[in-house]
Amino acid sequence: MNTSVQTQAEAAEEAVQSAVEVQRFPEKFEATVTGNVQHRVGDGPLEDIPRGTRVQVATAIGSYVLSWTQDEQPITVSLAKREFELYVDTGEIEVSQA
Repeated sequence: MNTSVQTQAEAAEEAVQSAVEVQRFPEKFEATVTGNVQHRVGDGPLEDIPRGTRVQVATAIGSYVLSWTQDEQPITVSLAKREFELYVDTGEIEVSQA
């Protein structure tokens, strides 16, 4: 009986650990767009972030907020965490080493 209680406790602990997102990047960092990275403005069409764009990145609860200047105008977009991390994993975004 004690064994089944431990097994249930272990299963509960594993469920909690899998529900917690691991923070891959610091709260604020810089990155460079090196490939095809797109974002959506509201319900509009996808727009490209130009290759070679150096961005400042801030970590939010469920997303990363990218900011940069283009034609002397500030631009800020948000990418879902998993989307941003996929771009990093596929080499489309290169995170700067601090």
